[in-house]
Amino acid sequence: MSYSEYLRIGFIQTVVEGDVAWRKLPNGKFEKRMSRTSEINVIEEIKKGFVEFSSYSDYPNIIILPELSVPLGFEYELRRLCAASGAVVIAGLDFVWNKGKAANKAIVCVPKNWPSKGKSYSTSFFYFGKTYFSRYEEEMYPGSLESEPAMYILDAGDFGKIGVAICSDFFDIERYVVYKGRIHHMLIIAHNPDTESYYFLTEAISRLVFCNVVICNTGEYGDSIAFSPKRKAYERTLYRHKGKGLFSTQMVKLPVASLDSEQQPTAKSKLFKSKPPGYKKK
Repeated sequence: MSYSEYLRIGFIQTVVEGDVAWRKLPNGKFEKRMSRTSEINVIEEIKKGFVEFSSYSDYPNIIILPELSVPLGFEYELRRLCAASGAVVIAGLDFVWNKGKAANKAIVCVPKNWPSKGKSYSTSFFYFGKTYFSRYEEEMYPGSLESEPAMYILDAGDFGKIGVAICSDFFDIERYVVYKGRIHHMLIIAHNPDTESYYFLTEAISRLVFCNVVICNTGEYGDSIAFSPKRKAYERTLYRHKGKGLFSTQMVKLPVASLDSEQQPTAKSKLFKSKPPGYKKK
């Protein structure tokens, strides 16, 4: 298969402050839904991000937003923005409650005529969920969290195959055994304060799975990252936005065709680091 030279990824790093969004009540329990103040602020930031991308000469192929960044009830508007933009959107939703159980999910919206450029008039969409919850989530909703024990690979056609994860699922080693040899890109949406650990894990996973790794973290903590296993050290960090409390948008280009070429069994390392031991293209 012939792949595109690059996949263009757009970051919309919204700022959702956890202590403000999901307030602790006098009885010690936490609000089940994002506060109205946080909803208003993040909706403005999401719209602002799409407007900013509209001025780009090369529009993103895929736009990603952090974990827990889209208020429930805003999904229809997000799908409308997705259709108007012509880009696939991968975004984390506020906690989804069903029969007393909370799930942490992301929505994937695909414009009808994607990957063709320009506006669509409809989208298809689906959801994927988080398998392993953080300690903070377990403290917020003890005994009320519902995991989704599944892994997904998104086939983006000419732009390669994509693995996805939500925050703490990034630490799931079994996920990378499955993904090794099967993907070109790993996309993670997060609401994570331990940014340094994620940064170091980004390089490790990029080398072990031999793929590009992207993390879109909440602006509350910052440190969204795009990393590629390039041979030259100064080319590996494609993007890193440090600093807390910062809304930002950015677009980066992830190599596809050149990476796929060096993932092949007989390929020799030229532009990228050597393939990890036992790597087999699947």
